[in-house]
Amino acid sequence: MRSPHAHAKIRKIDVAKAKAHPGVVAIFTGKDLTGVNSLPCGWLLPDLKVPPHPPLAVDTARYVGDPVAIVIAESQDAALDAAEKVKVDWEIRPAVTATAKAADKGAAQLHEVAPSNVAFKWQIGDAAAVDAAFKSAAVTVKKRIVNQRLVANAMEPRACVARYEPATGDLTLWVTSQNPHVHRLLMTAFVLGIPSTKCA
Repeated sequence: MRSPHAHAKIRKIDVAKAKAHPGVVAIFTGKDLTGVNSLPCGWLLPDLKVPPHPPLAVDTARYVGDPVAIVIAESQDAALDAAEKVKVDWEIRPAVTATAKAADKGAAQLHEVAPSNVAFKWQIGDAAAVDAAFKSAAVTVKKRIVNQRLVANAMEPRACVARYEPATGDLTLWVTSQNPHVHRLLMTAFVLGIPSTKCA
């Protein structure tokens, strides 16, 4: 069950009707996932602000589609039907959908650790040389170009399947990725807190 709101506080989640749906095995919300750490950022940048990113939103949803609850059921149909019965009491908060306006004064603040909604500022090159080149150029052109937010468009779905073996403690994860070793490191060392030798 995902958030239909771009920014909203979660006052209460009622899963009673969803749990009673035929075929439902279990339902988890963010508060149920104690012991599962925040999902880390896999790319470090200078002075990067990394807010907590739990697998399921705990107290606030910060984007449309933010996962709020997960239903485990005996069939996909049962899970989908039960997910529709999860009731959330939302307190809708202001949101900013235009990237260029997210850092404006008075814009809705999403994460306390990233003031003005700025995660990092990254500058490379020789600023003085660039300024001098522009000043000495015969012609300069100024153009604003807006790019889409996502450029890595995989052909396969962004999905994963995991299998846990209680007898051995081994976890196997199938995931669409170009960096399987990074996935294993981040999930074992930072999220689940298990030895990397227990995950394939």
